[in-house]
Amino acid sequence: MTQSLPTDLKARLASLTPEARARLRARAAQLRPRPRTTPGQLRLWHAHHAVAGRPTDVVCQAVHLTGARVDLDVLAERIRGFAQAHEALRTTFEDRDGVQSVVHSRLPPRVTRARCSGADEAHALARELAHEPFDLAAGPLLRAVLAEGASADEAWLLIVVHNLVFDAWSFELLLDELARDAAAAAPAAGRFSGFAEEQARWLDSAAGRAAAAYWAAEVAGAPPPLPTDRPRAAATSRAGGHVAFALPDSVARGIAESARREAATAYAGWLAVTWAAFAEFGAREDVMLGTFTAGRDRPSVERTAGYLINVLPVRLRDPGDGSHAARIRVARDVTRAGLRHAAYPGELIAVPRRVPGTHPLFDAVFIFDNLGANARTIQGARVTTTDVDKGTVRYDLTLAVYPGADGVSGWLDYDTELYEEATARRLAERFTALAKQASGNAGG
Repeated sequence: MTQSLPTDLKARLASLTPEARARLRARAAQLRPRPRTTPGQLRLWHAHHAVAGRPTDVVCQAVHLTGARVDLDVLAERIRGFAQAHEALRTTFEDRDGVQSVVHSRLPPRVTRARCSGADEAHALARELAHEPFDLAAGPLLRAVLAEGASADEAWLLIVVHNLVFDAWSFELLLDELARDAAAAAPAAGRFSGFAEEQARWLDSAAGRAAAAYWAAEVAGAPPPLPTDRPRAAATSRAGGHVAFALPDSVARGIAESARREAATAYAGWLAVTWAAFAEFGAREDVMLGTFTAGRDRPSVERTAGYLINVLPVRLRDPGDGSHAARIRVARDVTRAGLRHAAYPGELIAVPRRVPGTHPLFDAVFIFDNLGANARTIQGARVTTTDVDKGTVRYDLTLAVYPGADGVSGWLDYDTELYEEATARRLAERFTALAKQASGNAGG
């Protein structure tokens, strides 16, 4: 049963001037409950201001479309529709009695057109777009450039989004939408505010309290940060260098097989190699790395764009006989234990500040990403995606591994105020050598 407004109230509302109605609507909006800002978003907001808006926490992707003519007008409409459907992409952030999320009924992304003669020009344009400061209070926080390529059957899509409203999984959702057949209906989008509310309730539950206790014990007595070439300051500008590497498919197969022999995943196999490399680098076996979980372990958030990713510690100690197999077993067991508590936001883990800068826990992070391993086409064109180097870093050191059909690509990002390029190259080269050795392909 619905209840209508009293007649006298209706008359009073009808008699208001347009200016008075606008003030009343604004006041009503202030009284409505505000969407929750998650711990992850709060960290990103503070990190954004700590580095004066430099694009440390910004998704910057170049999508190369080849082999078929692509209707860029259709892509533009799909991008706008995706942003409208997903609440996070209509969100801005105000500093008013603390950081507040503001969800707008409409907040169109900035979509522009260009022409790119090749990858160098496209990547340079994407970097330029990423370095243009974001106004977190005004938005929009999604920018896209649709560019014609050197030929009729080539095009570029450049995507730049602030991590406050987007993560790697969100990027895959966007690509799914761009690849969707025109005859198929778009899937329903999940609400980011629903995720934030559910997360807050879980934190107050017995499971949330158990997770807090688990992580506090896991980081107790954490090892010191890794050595640097230059002393750490209270903060750095997060200017970054980038060392890329590649390994053949035989190494990827060997790492995966070594993991299977220990009833572990390929992730554990690569984590074991990373542990060995950083243990050598830091001259201690007790290594604590940051690692990412998607934050989408429930069906209700599988189709939700936003910053749901979680950065959690993985503490690796006591490698037994030091063999690759022994390291895999430790990595397997630590990972399985952590996954039982993976819904707990890493930002809330109770530990004194361990690392100066934008994150108290982590100086080094490991990324293993196979989200984009499957082939995809958009309007018949082949899709190739590249994570564009923005010249900034989130952490002191970040080691990333991307398995693919033709082998493994990867990179080591490093803070140039802390490390020399030669040091980063030696670390990357040692990692690839250990990977070959662990896979049984020492000569590969």
